[in-house]
Amino acid sequence: MLKNNEWMILNAIIYKIYSMDDIDEMRMQIMKQLRYLIDFDSSSFYLAAGRENELERPVGIGYSVEDMKDYINEFKNMDYSKGLMLTGNNISYRESDLLPEEVRVKTQYYKAVYDKQGWHFSLHLNISYQEQFLGVMSFFREKGKKDFEYEDLFVLDVLKEHLALRLYKEQEKAEQRKMTVEECASYYGLSTREQEVLGQLMHDGSSEEIASDLGISVSTLRKHCHHIYRKLGISQRIQLYEMIEE
Repeated sequence: MLKNNEWMILNAIIYKIYSMDDIDEMRMQIMKQLRYLIDFDSSSFYLAAGRENELERPVGIGYSVEDMKDYINEFKNMDYSKGLMLTGNNISYRESDLLPEEVRVKTQYYKAVYDKQGWHFSLHLNISYQEQFLGVMSFFREKGKKDFEYEDLFVLDVLKEHLALRLYKEQEKAEQRKMTVEECASYYGLSTREQEVLGQLMHDGSSEEIASDLGISVSTLRKHCHHIYRKLGISQRIQLYEMIEE
């Protein structure tokens, strides 16, 4: 069971979850305070990219931004725990509970990520609200240390509903106001080229003019538009003006 001073730290973390306006700074601060409750060497906190089951805006401790982005771009699809994101469950778990030890250390994912960073054990919180995936917070221990304990899971279980509600409210706010092209690209996980196309679409040029400006064919432009509309959940160009600042 947690001691009185540990409950006080948890209460302080919950206060930060709701009171800090900057969502990135809030995530960093709660990880720093969680160090008083959970022993870890590195940590990361990703947000879901819009309503896609993708990840963006990583912040971390002892884990470089470059390496966290490499996880998104190169290693996430290797991660044998990524299926938990798709369940829409607000759940904490230890990596070591998913696979037997002798199997886990031989996986391509363990060798590519854990071996590179010098980690062996990890603890995760998949954050979801009303079956909608919102983000994931993870903690890692270096080789030679013991596994995370069930008391560590309990700490995350105390926080998970508060984090889920805050991230859900943040997403609601983002959806209710018009976004810039850059914010839209980040929120919905658009590629660099799709962001360029989106910017051109907001200037109201014809398909021929936009294709010429980008140095692509009209048919290629149409393919990019189809992917953009699918990711944004719209079907017509005019709907872009309702979502994005001109």
